[in-house]
Amino acid sequence: MKYPVFICDDDQNQIEQTKKILGAAEMILSDDEEVEFSIATATNYMDAITYLKEHKLDGGIYFLDVELGGDTENDTGFDLASLIKKRDKRAQIIFVTSHADLSLITFRRRLGPIDYIVKTSDLDKLRHTMVKTIEVAIYNLHKFNYMKKMTFSYKIGRQTRNVNIDDIIYISTTVTPHKLLMILTTGEMQLLGSINQYAKENPMLEKINQSCLVNPKNIESIDLKQHRVQFINGDVEDFSRTSVQKMKDLLSEYNYKTETLAKKKEENGNFA
Repeated sequence: MKYPVFICDDDQNQIEQTKKILGAAEMILSDDEEVEFSIATATNYMDAITYLKEHKLDGGIYFLDVELGGDTENDTGFDLASLIKKRDKRAQIIFVTSHADLSLITFRRRLGPIDYIVKTSDLDKLRHTMVKTIEVAIYNLHKFNYMKKMTFSYKIGRQTRNVNIDDIIYISTTVTPHKLLMILTTGEMQLLGSINQYAKENPMLEKINQSCLVNPKNIESIDLKQHRVQFINGDVEDFSRTSVQKMKDLLSEYNYKTETLAKKKEENGNFA
């Protein structure tokens, strides 16, 4: 997997050293998956700002020198981190500095870096520290991705609400345009949006027809002849002919029961 990395340091030698360590980290950390870094650099605050405004990074790993140009008051790595955290919600901030005592400022400004690395002439120690920190950054990004994948988000007015994907049985259209009905293991609720929209945003859910999005984990059985699925709550929905191969794949993956299912129109009559 490729990870974007941004290095901002007024010492070009430090930048080159960090790039070499990143190259070593690619080999060391490429165990379960191949790790690759796409690296961009800047040597001053304004060049960094320009690059970050022109390139929107998502889930970036940032090595930031605190005292850019020797200044610890204005246009510092701390200021840069504040901007980055507003633009990249998954940002992994790593401060690099010559002064360990500046670390208290990160706490006061609530910048939440994953590490604070003090520059040293001991290259082995620096390499070991940086590789460990990069490993933590990758772990954090994986955890964030998993939590996002397992969370269904929708809006009511200006509020964003979250539901655990595992609690969703299916989502179906209703007779009212743009109004959907979400059936949960704990009940049901209405929300606004479209099946296509939520299918695109939630890869853990499967679209079985134009009006129904389902959680494969909460299917009880499949009737391939009648093109129907039964959910763990007893509800039954049709799936389209174009979804037959998808349903066969799900049947193979989840080992559902196969049985003849009668459509329960009286239970699902309020769906469009």
